Amino acid sequence: MKHYPHHIGDSTVRKHGWNTYDYLSGLRGLPNIACCYAVYFDGSLRYIGSTNDLRNRFSGHAFRHSYAKSFITPWGEFDLPLSITIKYSASRRYGDWLMREARLIRRLKPVFNKKLKGRAA
Repeated sequence: MKHYPHHIGDSTVRKHGWNTYDYLSGLRGLPNIACCYAVYFDGSLRYIGSTNDLRNRFSGHAFRHSYAKSFITPWGEFDLPLSITIKYSASRRYGDWLMREARLIRRLKPVFNKKLKGRAA
């Protein structure tokens, strides 16, 4: 059995055309595309998901500061300073990014992803 680190490495980024985005710089740089995405807090993989519209997905999440000591996300409260990085990979075909999400969740087992329902994870 191979050991996979909890990180979408440079070889995966090049192979699948992954783009990297710093969330704290604002939402304007996020494209309105259907894609599979991975969320990192301070360089550690926390969540993998897919969406029909990346910018709308993250504008809908309640990211906010809490008394200037922490940052509240849909996945919990984190101490500042915090780095939030989003890696995303777009696809033209509907099923491609959904299957990529399922494969990455099974392989990398991010902290905030629950077991895939109806499939052996």
